[in-house]
Amino acid sequence: MNLLDADGGDARLLATIMIAFGMLYLLMMLVLSRVHRARTGPPPTGIFFVFVMPCLNEEAVIEASLRRLLLSPAPNRRVLVVDDGSDDRTSQLVLDVVDDRVWLLRRNLPDARRGKGAALNSAIAHLATRDEVASRDPDDVIIAVVDADGRLDPHTVDAVAPYFADPRTAGVQTGVRINNRDGSLLARLQDMEFVIYTDVFQRGRGELDNVGLGGNGQFVRLSALRSLGSGGPWSHSLTEDLDLGVRLLLAGWRNQFCPQADVHQQGVVRLGRLLRQRSRWFQGHLQSWTLLPRVLRQARVRALPDMLFHLSSPLLILLASMLTAAFALSTVAVLTRWLAGGVAPDPRYFLGAYVMAACPALICGLIYRSREPLVGLGMLRLAGYAHLYLIYSLVWFVAGWWALARVVGRRTSWHKTARTPEPARSEPRAPVPVIHDSSGR
Repeated sequence: MNLLDADGGDARLLATIMIAFGMLYLLMMLVLSRVHRARTGPPPTGIFFVFVMPCLNEEAVIEASLRRLLLSPAPNRRVLVVDDGSDDRTSQLVLDVVDDRVWLLRRNLPDARRGKGAALNSAIAHLATRDEVASRDPDDVIIAVVDADGRLDPHTVDAVAPYFADPRTAGVQTGVRINNRDGSLLARLQDMEFVIYTDVFQRGRGELDNVGLGGNGQFVRLSALRSLGSGGPWSHSLTEDLDLGVRLLLAGWRNQFCPQADVHQQGVVRLGRLLRQRSRWFQGHLQSWTLLPRVLRQARVRALPDMLFHLSSPLLILLASMLTAAFALSTVAVLTRWLAGGVAPDPRYFLGAYVMAACPALICGLIYRSREPLVGLGMLRLAGYAHLYLIYSLVWFVAGWWALARVVGRRTSWHKTARTPEPARSEPRAPVPVIHDSSGR
């Protein structure tokens, strides 16, 4: 099949099939997301939460983030900050916080800066040495992974706890929102993307036993983490959260999505940084293909089709980018012939393409409006957002080919996403105990 044939017929046919499949999948997940009922019950007694916050040069946000986590006086919560070899004031700002519920684990080079998964694994190993954790049933200890810029809703713990009433529940993922969505159009579109993914696809996958875990707002039972083996629950993948969620499901556990609470994080406000971030995610998704043999052998029948679809989505994105390019080139060819005196193109050709591309975006806009009732967001403005979201989605095409080039070049290192400074209140200071990693450095 020649995607770049003169009239673009093959490209249009493939594009039509892919868009139709995408719309059907979106509608299916939308229906499932509305009928799914989570498995919850009375919160387990004795449940104990440890918030683990991996950090690398997070002085811009770490203090404000800690203040928010410590707002609740509940005694069943601790915060472990893992400083992964920072060379700024991250550790000092943690030491200055007045609260004995805060622990600091320092990782130093050359052991530090080996990825978020390595930092989280060191945190789990360290918690085994803490009496407050070691003396408890690991079924009752919940590890909550929160990024340094994460802002959990104040009621998050109360919202998440009932999901762990089901002893088969390994992990619970909260919704994800962008906290600076009001100050940047690019951040607004990221917020729209996260709302659609969590409110539709995560909830829908709950009905299919295929809820994924994210890197922020992730709550996991300690016993489930330990069940994955002694090598450490998190992998060295660029998307260690994706790997963890899949491996927990393959081990027989269940993951659930909690729509009653969100973690709010910073959205990037520069296009270059957004491309870099999404390329890293895309490359990590490609790395997750090593799990496919296990998925085929061990996945639940109910979850298998969606799990395979989810893991293969990078391939679909790359194919969609080629079809989009072929469609654009064929359109240029048709218009060029017309301007040169040839036959005028059939307007239905353009109208059909437009409707097929715009309808999914408009559905996404309506979904977002249901969660974010913006003042003055009438149908005309909503249609504008839908078209902007359609253009914004093209970021994944560029990010996908960038990630593929990195895979071919065997490059796996990435720079962390830069943060925007956040203010923190001025309060008295007092020292916090410092724990070093097992190397003794």
